[in-house]
Amino acid sequence: MKKTKLLSLILALVLIFSLTACTGGKGGNGGDKNPPQPTPDVGYGLQDNIQDGVILHCFNWKYTDITNELEKIAKAGFTAVQTSPAQAPTGTGSWYWLYQPKDLAASQNPLGTVDQLKDLCEAADEYGIKVIVDVVANHLSGSAYQIPQDLKADEFWHNQGSVSNWQDRRQVTLGDVGMPDLNTENDYVQQKVESYVQFLKGLGVDGIRWDAAKHIGLPSEGSDFWPSVIDTEMYNYGEILYAPDDRSSGNEGLMKEYTNYMSVTDSAYGSLLRNAFAFGYAPTAYANWAARGVESNKLVYWAESHDSFSNGQEGDYSSATSQNNIDRAYAIAAARDGATALYFSRPITHIKEHILMGQKGSTHFAVSEVAEINKFHNAMAGQKEYFTTGQNCAVVSRQTGAVIVAGSGANFTVTVPNGGGLTRPGTYVDQISGEKWVVTSTTMTGKIGESGIVAIYDPKNTTPPDDSVDVPEQETPVTGDYVIYYKNTSGFLAPYAYFWATNNTSLTSWPGEPMTNIGGGVYKIIVPKEAGFIIFSDQGSKQTADLFIPGSNMIYDGNWSAYDG
Repeated sequence: MKKTKLLSLILALVLIFSLTACTGGKGGNGGDKNPPQPTPDVGYGLQDNIQDGVILHCFNWKYTDITNELEKIAKAGFTAVQTSPAQAPTGTGSWYWLYQPKDLAASQNPLGTVDQLKDLCEAADEYGIKVIVDVVANHLSGSAYQIPQDLKADEFWHNQGSVSNWQDRRQVTLGDVGMPDLNTENDYVQQKVESYVQFLKGLGVDGIRWDAAKHIGLPSEGSDFWPSVIDTEMYNYGEILYAPDDRSSGNEGLMKEYTNYMSVTDSAYGSLLRNAFAFGYAPTAYANWAARGVESNKLVYWAESHDSFSNGQEGDYSSATSQNNIDRAYAIAAARDGATALYFSRPITHIKEHILMGQKGSTHFAVSEVAEINKFHNAMAGQKEYFTTGQNCAVVSRQTGAVIVAGSGANFTVTVPNGGGLTRPGTYVDQISGEKWVVTSTTMTGKIGESGIVAIYDPKNTTPPDDSVDVPEQETPVTGDYVIYYKNTSGFLAPYAYFWATNNTSLTSWPGEPMTNIGGGVYKIIVPKEAGFIIFSDQGSKQTADLFIPGSNMIYDGNWSAYDG
């Protein structure tokens, strides 16, 4: 690295001095110094490694509120908790100010003091829970007097203007996103970030969530930021929404390069899961980035994130989706092998400006259908998997159990495929409802309970059978485009298809593209894998409602169903 020991020492002393000045000593502004006495870490079955477990996102929670809920969090099977940024915000009130910080340093903020963050880390250790802190390193905000004196020189900032072309990787990494963009290629900026990370590590923080990671360049793009600041002894994952840029293809190499340094979010897969259940369909695609060559043990899945919930109706929003449909989507995400899954604690309101820093969110994470999915995830660590669908249910088969989630409805008996014959035949109990399920080499039969979510396995017998079992390739790869069919029951003279992505990006201009007549009143079109929604119309006049695309080789005739020609 280009740094000098003297510069590192100076920065460390500056940070310690400034943090002591703003937080005071223990017992001063430390707030609640008597958190509940922790229960010893026994019987929770949590993972030692964050990637192997699941994460609870305590979005906006005060550190003391998280500390007070640690036992409930451990009992619900979460290996890690994630806090909002520990940096000082430039504004007051609304949550987004935490993502517009003044400095690259921890500070007292609406979440609490630095001492309270340290207390949280110490208390979490007693439960076997790891702590992840969200770090904003791509940009700062505020007026000139708010930015630290040592970062005011022009050399510490990018001066390329705002991003206007999101398919231009240079703009994405060097342009600003509405806030002054730090020159992350600069040695001193890297030193500041590295010193901040080491300070957090000294408090007991176990992992870093890197905000806006897609906006910080990679070594292949001339930036040594990531190898300079990443501490490999900590867990690291980067926020990369959809792709490193908005090109429809060609991002695979960049995504894999990011995983040389951290795990990465797969927000497109989360959107696919969430939208499928929101529209009443079991998702048919088994993966997104994992199907494009990114190792699953470098992926972070979710059903929703703070961006999708808290940004109102900007882009890919989720606040209108019911909690139950979010739970259904999370159940599939968290049932998977390799990837970790993040569960979002929803704020008490969905109105963007009314979601406040330091405001405790929902504790719904402790309900049985979430907790038992987490326990399933932990118990199945390292086991093979197979994803399939049947009877409008999504099925994740593991070697000693399975998760079955209904696309819609609840309290009904169903027979679904035992994907790849992977789950060991036998009689199981749904750990959520208590209902019995019978598994054969080809099927699984049982009753889906009130939540629409099933987790079948024997907690006392999770040793997998012969590990040499061959798992067939998945039935629904997403590496290609979707083939969609339309049954012209409306008598359209010229059926057209207009489609757009789950992040609301249009993929064609209105009224879309003409469909191909294949006979029998059936029309066909190929849409890119990024497409999430479609409208069929009579060349732009009469039209269907907005329709969620549940997968490839599906036909719409008033309802979606599989089409085999």
